[in-house]
Amino acid sequence: MKRRRMSAECEMDHSYAMPNVNDNSNALLKKIQNVYANKLLNDITLVVGGISYPAHRFMLCISSDVFETMLMNSTWSDSHQEVIELQEVQQCIEVFPVFLQYFYTGVITLEQSNIMPMLVLADKYNVKDLTTLCVEYMCEHIADAADQGQLVTWFQYVLSLNQPTTINASYYCKIWQDIDCMEIKPPWNRLLKACRNYIKWNLDSCTKCFNTFQCDILVGLLKQSDVVVHDEMQLFGCVASWLNYQSAEKLLECNDSDTIEDYMSSLTEHVMSYIRYPMILPRQMAQLLMVPVVKQNKDFFVDKMAAAMEYNLIKTEKRSDSEHILECTPRLYTCERWGNSFRVRTKVIQNYQSIKREIVTCSSLFDRERELNEESNWEIEMYLKGMCFGKAMLVSWRGSIEVPEVIIKTVRATIKMKLRPEDIGKVARHVRVAILVYAVQNKIVHVVTVVQKVVLFDTNQNLITIDDLMVYDAVNQPTTNEDLIHINDTNVSYFMSDRVPLKFHVIITPIITGLTDTHVGTRIQHVHF
Repeated sequence: MKRRRMSAECEMDHSYAMPNVNDNSNALLKKIQNVYANKLLNDITLVVGGISYPAHRFMLCISSDVFETMLMNSTWSDSHQEVIELQEVQQCIEVFPVFLQYFYTGVITLEQSNIMPMLVLADKYNVKDLTTLCVEYMCEHIADAADQGQLVTWFQYVLSLNQPTTINASYYCKIWQDIDCMEIKPPWNRLLKACRNYIKWNLDSCTKCFNTFQCDILVGLLKQSDVVVHDEMQLFGCVASWLNYQSAEKLLECNDSDTIEDYMSSLTEHVMSYIRYPMILPRQMAQLLMVPVVKQNKDFFVDKMAAAMEYNLIKTEKRSDSEHILECTPRLYTCERWGNSFRVRTKVIQNYQSIKREIVTCSSLFDRERELNEESNWEIEMYLKGMCFGKAMLVSWRGSIEVPEVIIKTVRATIKMKLRPEDIGKVARHVRVAILVYAVQNKIVHVVTVVQKVVLFDTNQNLITIDDLMVYDAVNQPTTNEDLIHINDTNVSYFMSDRVPLKFHVIITPIITGLTDTHVGTRIQHVHF
């Protein structure tokens, strides 16, 4: 008796229900619902949180594999009991009547306030169809979960269900990069990917749930170079807030001030070691001295800040070993030093027409006085409406051949290094190029796609091309306020309305061989698809 989501879903209350079936089945369903509502013919009672729920063994067994084992396997003591007490946490106790009612009605209303305890119950009792509905709901409300401070909890819960039998330090780093480090199957793989990438690329919208990170998972995040933040100072502030929260939680457990001080000192040095201090500008370092966590751990932070200042003062690049190479690798910083954002209105663009924007970035990785005036100029060209190559004649010694017109339906971006005539043949730039593409889910704008590529721009190559930057049909299908085109099979759109332009952000950061991590390759990654 499989329950599925109705095709005519109520958008306001996110109701999920059985599909339309024939009249006889509807009549049977109503009778089943009536039996539950009026507590008729019950042959078992479930006690949860001190409250008794009359139920029916048959309905419990056909709805849940766990209840089937409990009630049908004679080796289980519960199989002979008429009253069974279930141990649940408080949040699950509160939603249990709705959970049980779903067995009889096939209808449930999911929302942010009940989705986690409902998923916990569905997974615990192996109610597969309800588990699938919960995961579908969560995938459609990733942005809302971040806005309401629940996304990190979702991410960590999915991880807990799919952890390998043995876990080492590298595991917590790998979970932020891919899911190959664990055997994870649908529907969990899609939810894990969406939570992970949304957090990495929209960290500024996850401030409400940042403090709920488990320590090892947070450290794994801090080791990543594709975290999108304004600058390293913003990330430092997030970690400082997390430490304050941990201190407050520790105070509730322990009254010994010396124990708490030792614990927090050790925790601070462990977590704050993964902040990339050389990426903090010297003029920002003075601000760090006023932060309470720095005052409380002055020796540790002064050493970190002094080592970072060396990169900004020495005339030759300091060589870094593999253990510390990440500290000189920029993350995806959105501050103006490394790039800029721009918006495009597709309605004013003709088919196959491109649009151009220019940005200026700093050529030096560090803020050295002798290099303050070194800048790089870039031309960004976007082909949002596809590309058309007109008819042409191919002339060879054998004769002429007519080449037909070719239309390529792709969203293409090109990045070109612009040089002054006197710099041609003299200037080369080894950089990481990143393009952030924004989209909308439930009216919340966020980064949905990140493209990264490591490139050496020089005389032989001063332009790169990136195809399939966006889903072509989702950009170019006609759209109105009432009928937005969604990306693939998601509830995500590149447009909030037909009047709101597309948004991009281009980031170009320098690479120094032997000092900066270059294990990026060419990657196009998405949140929801």
